[in-house]
Amino acid sequence: MSMEETTAEQPQVKSKFSVAGLIGTVLVACVAFALGWAVHTIHMQREVNAEKEAATAQQMAMAMNRPVSVETVKASKRDMNPSQSYMGHIEPIQEVDLRAQIDGTIAEVAFKEGSMVKEGDVLFLIDARVYEARVKQAEAALSKAKAASENADRYYARISKVDKRSVTEAEVDQAYANMLEARAAIAQCEADLANAKINLGYTQITAPISGRIGQSLLKKGDYVSPAMGTLARIVQMDPVRVVFSVSDKSYLEGKKLAKAAGVEAGIRAQLKLADGTIYDHEGTPDFFNNEMDTATASLSIRYGFPNPDQDLLANAYVTVLLSARVPTLRLAIPSNAVLANATGDYVYVCKEGKAERRIVKMGELQAGYVEILAGLEEGEEVVTEGAVNVSEGSILNVINPAVPATGIPMATASSTEE
Repeated sequence: MSMEETTAEQPQVKSKFSVAGLIGTVLVACVAFALGWAVHTIHMQREVNAEKEAATAQQMAMAMNRPVSVETVKASKRDMNPSQSYMGHIEPIQEVDLRAQIDGTIAEVAFKEGSMVKEGDVLFLIDARVYEARVKQAEAALSKAKAASENADRYYARISKVDKRSVTEAEVDQAYANMLEARAAIAQCEADLANAKINLGYTQITAPISGRIGQSLLKKGDYVSPAMGTLARIVQMDPVRVVFSVSDKSYLEGKKLAKAAGVEAGIRAQLKLADGTIYDHEGTPDFFNNEMDTATASLSIRYGFPNPDQDLLANAYVTVLLSARVPTLRLAIPSNAVLANATGDYVYVCKEGKAERRIVKMGELQAGYVEILAGLEEGEEVVTEGAVNVSEGSILNVINPAVPATGIPMATASSTEE
């Protein structure tokens, strides 16, 4: 390469380096500006956050100093006998499936399906003509057997008095055997007659119990036999029993409660029906099983209930409510005073005009009141209405409902306005 070519390339290289330096300077300046802007933005955001926190703290302080209007009630002891609920189902004490004992044709269905029947009422009539004829046959056979028996008796009486030289002992023995055979024939005919009368009685199918009868599976003219199974079903309606199960723990608690009451009937049994109403009649103990169910650790129990209006139907489900017959004094407050969060149940107590938060342990619930087992003392003032606006340390403005004035004369009211 010549000297002239080398000299010509040097300005081009210097030009390239100067452009690169300019670009680098610009990039550095941009980065520095961006960093400065980011720092400024972060600083401004911190100032804004600080102002917000200060404003929030000021608002909270103002809120803490602003009285909160609430209603309160004093924790007091009241009579309570809360109930334990169990799922139970209704069973009839007696139920009967009607079946035919003989073959024949249904002559009459003597009841209305779904009606109440009494013990002894005739329900089905089976054509009795064949069985009446069999009774007459048995009566005729019995009369014939009696006649033969009388003849055998007279013959034996005569032959036994004849001179021993005129008859042989074999003839006397045969006469005696004929007499016994005739008497046995009478017994056989009497049994046949009794059986014929029994079968004749089966032509009338009567109600063995009182209750409500269901659907008839046969109509007049149908052929019936013992192999046909159930003809209709009668279910006793009053009284009934309710079957349910209690846990081993509930069973022991109930025993203690009954013992404390001084009588075995210290437990009151009530029913809640499907529509939510409480059944009018209370139950009485009917059966306690003698062993726990190993699968469920529960005990099967039955209570009897009167059912005069037939509100309780067999196989229906009800809620069994067991409670102490005699209430006991328990510390309680209105249930709406209790609040809850992740830490548990708590209430706000009014102490010297400020709210104090208390963790409480609740017991049974009854009629809008909840039993307090721990966390409160009798006489302490608990916030009931407005508790959602209260926080720890809030100043409380207690506005309990005043007793309304009554009987104010109109004249007095007018003078007051003047």
